[in-house]
Amino acid sequence: MSDKIVLDLETKKSFEEVGGQHKAKDLEVSLCGVYSYDKDEFRAYKEEEFKELGQLLKSASLIIGFNSKSFDFTVLQPYFKFKLSKLPHLDILEEVYHALGHRLKLDSIARTTLGEGKSGTGLDALWYYKNNQWDKLEKYCLDDVRVTREIYEYGRQHGHLWYENMGRRETIPVRWGNGATVKERLAMAYRNGEQIEIDYLRTETEERGLRRIDVKLIKNEQIQAYCHLKQGIRFFNIDKILKINTIGRQNNWQTKLF
Repeated sequence: MSDKIVLDLETKKSFEEVGGQHKAKDLEVSLCGVYSYDKDEFRAYKEEEFKELGQLLKSASLIIGFNSKSFDFTVLQPYFKFKLSKLPHLDILEEVYHALGHRLKLDSIARTTLGEGKSGTGLDALWYYKNNQWDKLEKYCLDDVRVTREIYEYGRQHGHLWYENMGRRETIPVRWGNGATVKERLAMAYRNGEQIEIDYLRTETEERGLRRIDVKLIKNEQIQAYCHLKQGIRFFNIDKILKINTIGRQNNWQTKLF
């Protein structure tokens, strides 16, 4: 038991078709999307592949989802004899409710935290299924898996998520963050003269992308760094850094120059 996975699924029917939200178990699964940390890959499972999916779920060290305990696992349970509720599980929505006392939508958290939302709605997924557009259904489902994974990673790296409250951007503390935060790792890279690669989220003036940087100054919630892509000094907001990888040592000439 070692692999950590992120899960999301799409259904064959709507709540209206089955008679309400209390009949979620009757919705039936059209496609289940999974991201595997061990394999670093996304994969969509159709019903005929659920035996393999079941083995993956049973062997996972942690299953991560959004509203997955009350929705995804309820819909998925009829396909398996073992109890999904017994598996190690982190439901991000449950953590949000624990912190705030109320629920939020995945799209809302994603837009405020990551700067981008979901690619569509559940109604789109239903339409794709009913019209046999499996490629579009798979793309939609796995995009939800990606967004869920990145929200999880942001919380793990920063110790919080973001949401909008009456026009103000406020934090949601999370309990799954561990190890050094992004800000602490930036400070460590600065002290040790390390060159790092950051996954920088989309802003009003910047597209999302990887940036190889040398940190020169950390002040409040911003860093000043030499950006190898732009070949010059740039300012980066710490709350827009999703993750950090150490590349090596900063080049001596850059350290002396700035």
